[in-house]
Amino acid sequence: MKNFTEKVGNFFKSSFPGKWTTRKIVFVAILIAVSVTFTIISVQIAPFAGISTYKVAFIGLPVKISGFIFGPVIGIFIGLVSDLISLIYIPPTTYNPLYTLVVVMNGFIPGLFSWFFFRFINYAFGADFRTKLYKSKIQLYSTSYLVAVANPDSEKEANYYASKIIYYNNKKEYIKRFGTINLIKNINLIIALMILSIIILFEIITIGFLIPDAYLVKSPVKNRWIIVALITTGLIMMMSLCIYGKFKIKSSRYLVMVPIIIFSAVLEIVNLPILSFADLFALGNSSIKDIFLWIFQHVFLAPVKIWFNIIIIYYSFSIISKLVNKNADLSWNTSS
Repeated sequence: MKNFTEKVGNFFKSSFPGKWTTRKIVFVAILIAVSVTFTIISVQIAPFAGISTYKVAFIGLPVKISGFIFGPVIGIFIGLVSDLISLIYIPPTTYNPLYTLVVVMNGFIPGLFSWFFFRFINYAFGADFRTKLYKSKIQLYSTSYLVAVANPDSEKEANYYASKIIYYNNKKEYIKRFGTINLIKNINLIIALMILSIIILFEIITIGFLIPDAYLVKSPVKNRWIIVALITTGLIMMMSLCIYGKFKIKSSRYLVMVPIIIFSAVLEIVNLPILSFADLFALGNSSIKDIFLWIFQHVFLAPVKIWFNIIIIYYSFSIISKLVNKNADLSWNTSS
């Protein structure tokens, strides 16, 4: 039992690594600079990008990549610092602190899903951890088996423990031979379908039934079911991509693609009301009854933004993460 407890402790240590490489520290600074520079250049090319509601989209893209690579804490830090620095170089005509919160969430949520999938799922269901787990269970049942065998009246218990030992030994040998990559892909697929289904259900209930007709008057599209169809079509396409990718896309690519798909969808749901309230107070008349006007404006662009994020973040992560993790032995240990 003690060995099993140590294994669980080692899992959490692996989930929260205690050292930072010098390369990672440099890349954090670089990504902050990239976020600010990208925003400044975007404003020079397209002046409308200086408006806060559009600026968060430009500055948010590098922040999302940063959070996805470095995790939620560093994602929050990069998002906050990048937005505050950008305010110095691009003074907004109208501003609300909720815009900064949107940028911060752009770093936090990708980092959260990055940790969950790359640290938790990949380790908890990885071959090394599962093998150690099964060895611990075999050891535990072996001790109980020896005790049962020594007691003539415990033949039934002895057979039970023997079957458990055989069962876990077979699973250990299977993992040793075939690994757990298919198991991890299945778990990624199940989680993706569950989260995307919940989002679709939420959209159908909220827009289809809960929003009063009076709020749709100022919407560019008056029919609520057309709005639901526009949103759910993009989400269903994401679900289809997850299912297709499970069988047709290379495992290493699939296990990066799925978290990006999920956090892109979740991030839009989280940021939609925050950004809408920010627009209402900064650009609108601050009347709560007009909030759905701003929400619907962002809803129509949400599917395009999600797919754009998936494509850009996937390829950016594939390149930058390799550079960040190169020469990982050059490090500064935070535990010392």
